Amino acid sequence: MKVRQILIILLNFFLLGLIILSFNIGRKGGVKYGVANAEKIRAENQKKIDTTNTNSEKSKYVSVVTVENQLFSITLNGYGKVIASSSINISSEVQGILTSNIVLKKGTHFKKGQILFSIKNTDAKLALKSKKSSFLTLLTSILPDLTIDYPTSYNNWKIFYDKIDVDKPLPQLPEFKNSKEKSFIISRNILSQYYSIKSDEERLNKYTVVAPFSGSIIQAFSDNGAIVSPGMAVIKVLRDGKLEIEIPVLSKNLPLLKKNQKIELRANKNQIIEGTISRIGDYINSETQTVPVFVKINDSKIALYNGMYLESTIRCESNEMAMIIPRTAIFSDEKVYVVDKDNKLIETKIEISTYQDKTVLVTNLKNGTKVVSEAVINVKEGSEVVILNK
Repeated sequence: MKVRQILIILLNFFLLGLIILSFNIGRKGGVKYGVANAEKIRAENQKKIDTTNTNSEKSKYVSVVTVENQLFSITLNGYGKVIASSSINISSEVQGILTSNIVLKKGTHFKKGQILFSIKNTDAKLALKSKKSSFLTLLTSILPDLTIDYPTSYNNWKIFYDKIDVDKPLPQLPEFKNSKEKSFIISRNILSQYYSIKSDEERLNKYTVVAPFSGSIIQAFSDNGAIVSPGMAVIKVLRDGKLEIEIPVLSKNLPLLKKNQKIELRANKNQIIEGTISRIGDYINSETQTVPVFVKINDSKIALYNGMYLESTIRCESNEMAMIIPRTAIFSDEKVYVVDKDNKLIETKIEISTYQDKTVLVTNLKNGTKVVSEAVINVKEGSEVVILNK
């Protein structure tokens, strides 16, 4: 029994050794054959790949559009932002404590002529009254001289003197009857004092700020009780009713637009607003390569707000012969595939005149050219194709 088991084990080892020996002999032979016939093997493999690619290219089916250049009606679609045609900062021209007649907060509405805010002016009023009192004293000192030297002018200056009230603006100066009278008045410093007081009266009006138009506050920089300085902005206001739309348009499409051209605007699909081009910018946005076109809203029954966006539609007539092709036909830096008379693909650079939603207008393709109208994969220039829609 033990002898039999030993024989079986020895037989297994013998068979395993034969297998290992056969593997090594075959491996060495294969390596030697591969080294000796490397070029032949490579050529055969390449031939198989080329045959596969050729068969694959011949099986490509494409749809084409045939070029027929003509003048097209162009529709430019986009979005525009509603902006105020008049928004200004209202500042204080004098210094003092701010007292507001309205709530100086965002959204507060006001009407034209309404007092927006005022600056405490007690000191300025008292200083002005003091100046007027000194002016009255000065006039009192010259009236006796006028009765003697210029009797014909005395009544005019006496009436002027009587009209002066320290709580009211100064009346108009009497007219000079001759140069001597004028020289006399000037020498007594009357004119200098008079115009100094008139300047202070004008400055006193700046302590009260009145709304230049009806509108609303969109930003507040100060509040009631704060001390403001000359030139300091207090509020930023927006004019009522004066809104316009800023629409970015590609610079290449500018020749299609003109001033006073009608534009259709939409707040949504069921709300159409009519607009008119009021002005076209003469500068380009470096980031978007667009030019701003400003549209005046003619009449809107829809409530519009500063900052909201509207959809815009501009219908234009083209001024050059072109062909419409789908955007799906374009690849790699404005190129398309053209099918030649041998049904082979040719890469062609196109010149795009106008971009639309799903199509473009191309100006450099000749009539009769067959352009592949959809994306095709696994092809290259020279690939043979079959046209589906002959």
